[in-house]
Amino acid sequence: MNEIRTRAAQFARAWQDEPGEERQQAQTFVRDLLGVYGITQSRAAFYEKRVKRSSTGARGYIDALIPGLALIEMKSAGKDLVAAEQQALDYIDDLPDPEIPRWVLTSDFHNFRLLDLRADNDVAPIEFTLKQLRDYADKLAFLAGYGEREFGSKEQESASIKAARLMASLYESLEGAGYDDHEASVFLVRTLFALYADDAGLWDRDLFLEFLETRTATDGSDLGPQLSLLYQVMGREPSRRQSNLDELMARFPYVNGGVFEETVSIPSFDSGMRERLISAAMFNWSSISPAIFGSLFQSVKDRVARRELGEHYTTETNIMKVIGPMFLDELRQRFTDGYHDSGKLKRLRADMSQMRWIDTAFMRKSGVSRDSSSRLPMPA
Repeated sequence: MNEIRTRAAQFARAWQDEPGEERQQAQTFVRDLLGVYGITQSRAAFYEKRVKRSSTGARGYIDALIPGLALIEMKSAGKDLVAAEQQALDYIDDLPDPEIPRWVLTSDFHNFRLLDLRADNDVAPIEFTLKQLRDYADKLAFLAGYGEREFGSKEQESASIKAARLMASLYESLEGAGYDDHEASVFLVRTLFALYADDAGLWDRDLFLEFLETRTATDGSDLGPQLSLLYQVMGREPSRRQSNLDELMARFPYVNGGVFEETVSIPSFDSGMRERLISAAMFNWSSISPAIFGSLFQSVKDRVARRELGEHYTTETNIMKVIGPMFLDELRQRFTDGYHDSGKLKRLRADMSQMRWIDTAFMRKSGVSRDSSSRLPMPA
């Protein structure tokens, strides 16, 4: 955040004397603003996305849209931001579900107005000036992948169910094409990692989505080979990568922990499977609850469980009632006590690396053995 605040101050100084013309400067302003939060100009937002206004039926353009996260609407200096916000809300009604944002940001180049669509109706939008951007930089930190923890919230649970169904759809596509069961599991774990990393700040936002849209054919014919190459690249340190690697692939960081180590055969895709994967990439994966998504993800491979996906699961609140006193409270206390002691933190990390828990009730119910449950690669 300190680096973000520094860039926010630089951005404010660069734009403080600009006239603020909507037509000529809006896209440059938005690109520079997103750059403050580490979002590259090459691909992270749809600019001037064509949509229909629900109130009038007329066609218009969204200045910038980060699918599933934020809509940005620009107006010329001095224009009414409340009216601009209403216009943005009009546009949202025409968006498909995966693209519906949580945040609406309006600006006239000198003022900002931020609306959280998940907030209660009595919570007013946040307003601040360009000069105050440095002090309010944390309010836009979601652009950099910083998330607000909503412990056990209904929104998080709903998002987790939707995410699990997206993964189930991908698995069914692979299963229907006759792809090996274990290799399909490995492929899904890797794809899940990439989808989550796209929204969680592990690399440039929507880098994986950009790769899918710009480096694969619309008929899906080269999607399998391209993904296999990408996953191979992500499992290799930059110093060991080829010097003539595609520049977009080269932007993906090295991922340790063994997720991308195992060699699996190349899956085949078609246009429908590619569309499903892109739809999954447009979903905001940072909004899922890891506590319940894990159990939902386990159900993806079971046909019966897939049909009931999300109908029967343990909520995060109830999960925490069990694992809190069992081990998590103690680990959190050790972390707090050793926060300024690197030796204690290293011992805590070493102890955690040796801890294992097995949900025997789930294993009996799903027919999973200990041996088979250990076959999936797990991130460190």
